[in-house]
This record gives sequence, structure tokens and C-alpha cells, in this order.
Amino acid sequence: MLRLNLKVIKNYARGYYSMACMKLANGLLTFQRVRESISLVFTGLALALMMSQAALAESVLKRGNRFEPATLDPQKYQTHYEQNIVLDLFEGLVTYDPTSRPAPGVAESWTVSGDGLVWTFKLRPNLVWSDGAPLSAEDVVFSFRRLMDPATAAQYAQLFYILQNGRETNTGALPPDRIGVSAPAKDTVMLRLNAPAPYLPELLANAFAAVLPQHAIAKNGADWVKPGNMVSNGAYALKLWESQERIELARNPRFHDAARVALDRVIYYPTENLSSALSRFRAGELEMQLEFPASQIEILRTNFPIETKVVPSLLTYYLALNTTNPKLSDPRVRKALSLAIDRDVITARVNRLGEIPAETFVPPGIASYSAWQPPDARLSTEQRLTQAMQLLADAGYGSAKPLKISYSFSATEDFKRIGVAIASMWKRVGIETELLNREGKVHFASLKQGDFEVGFVGWSADFNDAATFLYVLQSSSVNSNYSRYRNPVFDDLMSRAAQTRDVVSRAALLREAEMAALKDQPIIPLYTGVARNLVAQRVVGWQPNPLDFYLTRYLSLK
Repeated sequence: MLRLNLKVIKNYARGYYSMACMKLANGLLTFQRVRESISLVFTGLALALMMSQAALAESVLKRGNRFEPATLDPQKYQTHYEQNIVLDLFEGLVTYDPTSRPAPGVAESWTVSGDGLVWTFKLRPNLVWSDGAPLSAEDVVFSFRRLMDPATAAQYAQLFYILQNGRETNTGALPPDRIGVSAPAKDTVMLRLNAPAPYLPELLANAFAAVLPQHAIAKNGADWVKPGNMVSNGAYALKLWESQERIELARNPRFHDAARVALDRVIYYPTENLSSALSRFRAGELEMQLEFPASQIEILRTNFPIETKVVPSLLTYYLALNTTNPKLSDPRVRKALSLAIDRDVITARVNRLGEIPAETFVPPGIASYSAWQPPDARLSTEQRLTQAMQLLADAGYGSAKPLKISYSFSATEDFKRIGVAIASMWKRVGIETELLNREGKVHFASLKQGDFEVGFVGWSADFNDAATFLYVLQSSSVNSNYSRYRNPVFDDLMSRAAQTRDVVSRAALLREAEMAALKDQPIIPLYTGVARNLVAQRVVGWQPNPLDFYLTRYLSLK
């Protein structure tokens, strides 16, 4: 690549001018010839400088990412929006390919024992962190121990109860060094499971299974995630984090596949106001935008048919009901709230994006899982409303004593429209609803802290398995069980499923567990969502996928 600067041009021109003057003085050149030569030199150098500047211009991708992250710690994030950034920064034993299928990450290969209980991962040679420190199998072991340590309060730790002593470690019964993760060699990691888990590579591809820098965490403590302190091993490194403004990542030259990373930088913008984000996309200020106003779908499909991407997704939107709240501790009240909602109206009239009304938590398309419908799904609207009013009456509510409930949602016009529609539906059975429109980060924090009554939530699959949805309702899921649901029968069924090797028998136990939970109605499934993105035509490499992950390392600009 040509690399010139103004100083080089000045020195070159000065030297040529001195030489020309000497030749002119000695009669070797005419004045006219000198003037023409100097003109040609400057023209050529100017063109070279322009070419050099163009070649050196950084390629920068600007992504609208909905909400401001609460954290970039791979083991503590809560949302899909945070995971988008973390996936650019970190890599685990396994990563995602451009279509979100599992692919070799830090590990270049792996083998599985005949009984499916021991997985052995071979690390790539010469791995280093973004600061140049070597990355070894001990870093992987440290990362798993930190993930399962109850002091970390990791959002997704329950998914790794499949590890030997995983549950015991995460509940504090055993120390973290007792989990079934070891490093028999510097380039080898061994995972020992309680039961076969053929979906393990999909699970390990998630950002929460990333390898973390033990040396940086030991040095900086909780501040290790800040710019200047963060050390990463992914395609990008954290350069800048301006709260509520932008998060800027720079290409990591020490990434093991850096030669194939096309973009120099990626900037993530919090775009909570979807209307404003749409305007920025139209103006060319964003090349990618995660989600757009549902009300604009027809206009977008007409004016931006190529840029508008609506893709079926393993995603369920639901209402979390705080079962510890006195108003919602009665299952009859929770069932009445569900019966009074007309899901067809929400999908066909409010959203109009092609979503599927849902009465169950696990969405269609989940591998090895048979879809089912509760008896309520077969009732007419009139029958549902009649039953809802009867249940409320049995619980002590009526015209003289109406149920008053608060409904929390993150601040977007789409979610507000859904909330208004549901409040109108509840009004038909005498329920009075207060809508609480909260900033995204505040909304998710209130769900985690239990500071809500009814909360609107979207939950997307971490991998293609029913457990990625149902574990949310386990009593041990302290960070994602927003409903504070406690059911020993459900917990036992989930535990038995985790220990079951036969795929069909395991799926049957998971199905039974979902039925048991929804009989109590700790949540109200609303609809199976779709992933909606805006992608500029100059973005190359974007491929639709049901997990809605688009790692920047696979993208480029034309």
C-alpha cells in the first residue's frame, strides 16, 4: 500500500528543485524545461497523495443497536443488544459463522467421547489477547469458574448445570474449582457433563461462554470492562464508550483471523427512539439498524424493499407477572389477565409484521420439541372474557373493587402501542391499567430487581433447544426469572430433563414442564416475534438467521 505524507512531498520537491537549479546554472536545462518538469512532479505527487489518502481511509460501520448497554461483561449482560457488542469483542471455544451456526472459535477442533459425556477441545496455536499476553487453556478454565461462581451472579449460569458439579458450584454447595472443566495441557480443555448435550457447541458459541482475560480482571477488578482496561480476544477491541452516545470498537490486529476482518472500526449507537433511528438510516448516518417502527413497515417495504429485512426468529414476547406481588400471587388473577388478551389483534392490527400469536413460551421451530396448545387457546373471545371475569370475581375483584395493575415496558412507540392495546383489552373485564414507559436500561433493571407488577419482555433463543426458554422459569434462575416463579414440580421436571440422554424422552419432560408452568401462568406469552433490521445496500456479507446475530467480522462495505 502506498504511504505518503506532506512532509515526504516537501522533502522530495525540495531535493528535485535544488537539483534542477544546479543543472540550469550549468546550462544543462532550459528554464522552460525546469518549469515543466517541476509542474509534472508536483502533479504526480499530488495524485499519489490523493491515492494514498483514499487507500488509508478507514472503513467504519455504523450500527444502530437500540439500547445503551448496562455492561459489556460477557458473563453479566442481560440483553440481545449487549450481546451484539460482546460478540465483536470476545470469542469462546466456539463462535458463530455468518449464519449463526456454531464454528471453531478459540478451539480449532473438538472430539466427543462415545457416551457423550466428555468433550475435548484443542486450542489454536499462538493465541494472544489484544494486549499481546498469551491466551491458554487456563484462561478458559478461569472463565468457566468465574461464570459458575455465585458471586458473579451470571445471567446464564443455569445453562451450564449440564457440567459436572455445575449446579452445586453455582448454588455455593461446592467451590468453583470443582466444576467439570479442566486443562490437561496448555492447548487442551476438557469439559465433563452430567448427561449428553448434543447442543453444546451452540451453547458455547454464545457471548456468555466467552474466554475472559484473567490477568486483566485480576488487575482492574470490576473496572476491567472500561476503555483502557478491557483486554479482549475477539475481532475487535474496545476503543471508546461515551454513555448514551456511542461505543466504538477498533479492529484487533492480534485476533487469530485478523487478516480476514475487513472493517477497521464499528460504532454502536443507542437508538432507543426508533423513529429517530429510521430518519438517521434514511440520511445515511447508519448502515445498520436493529429494529424499526412496526407502523412504518408498509412504507419501508415500498421505498426500501432491499434494505428492509424481516426474518422469522426464535423469539417470544411475553408478559412477566411478578408472582411475589400481592395482586398477582393468586393464579386466578394471572389466568384472567391472560384470557382477556386477544393475541390475534396484537399481531394482525397492532404490529402487522407477520408474527404468530402465542399461548406457549417455546416458539415453533425449536428442534426436537412438539408444539402444543393449552385448552384456553380453543375458546372463543366471548368465552375467554366470561371466564376471565369469573376468575376475577372468585379472587375478590369486580366493579366495586376493580383490579388496578401497573404495566411496565421499555420506551419505544411499538411497545407503547402494544401496552395501550392490552390495557384496552383488560378494561373489558374491569381491570384498570397504569402504563409505565421506562428507559430501556431502567426497565430491564426493574425487572431484575422485582420493581414491577407486569413487565413486557422479549426472550430470544440462545441456542436451538426448548431449555433455552424454559430455564428462565426455574427457581434457581435468579437473574432471568423475572416473575419470581417457584414450583418444585417444574424444577424437578427440568432437572430430570437435564439428566436424560434420550432425545425423545428429554423433549417429553420439557413439554411436561412447560405445561406445568403455564398452568400456574407466571408469564403470559403473547406472540412469536420476527427479527427486523434495516441494512444499507453498501453492507456486504449480511445473512439472515433465526438468532439475529450479525458479527461485524463477517461484514464489509462497498
